Amino acid sequence: MNASSSQPQLTGTGYLIVHVTTARGAIPLEGALVTIRDYEADEENGGTLVSSLVSGADGNTELLALKTHPRSESLTSGNPKPYSTYVAEVRLEGFSDQTFIGIPIFDGIVAIQPVDLIPLPEQSGALPSSPENNRFFENVENDL
Repeated sequence: MNASSSQPQLTGTGYLIVHVTTARGAIPLEGALVTIRDYEADEENGGTLVSSLVSGADGNTELLALKTHPRSESLTSGNPKPYSTYVAEVRLEGFSDQTFIGIPIFDGIVAIQPVDLIPLPEQSGALPSSPENNRFFENVENDL
């Protein structure tokens, strides 16, 4: 048995839209830089770069197609999870950076990741992302 047959093949395609706002979702933010990384490919280093996007006037990024586990794997016993996980880093001048770690992407499903950026105080410069700005998605195995 070769190494590729022991690793699950990412033959499925899921989709992601990042919706960037402020004021608790009331005001869409245009021009936010959204960096998407494949968390599973290089978990130790924060993931492998997949794409960089910019939010539009409605606060949404373009629809991004991402590789994931095929839907059929959800029907197979022994498969730990029928999805792949990604990281989204969101930056916009004048706002605190946000990082979302472990976003689940399922085959054939459009995931919408809401991001509510917090304005920085006027006297401060751009601050680097801090641990309290990271959002983690629990990778809890559900017994469906």
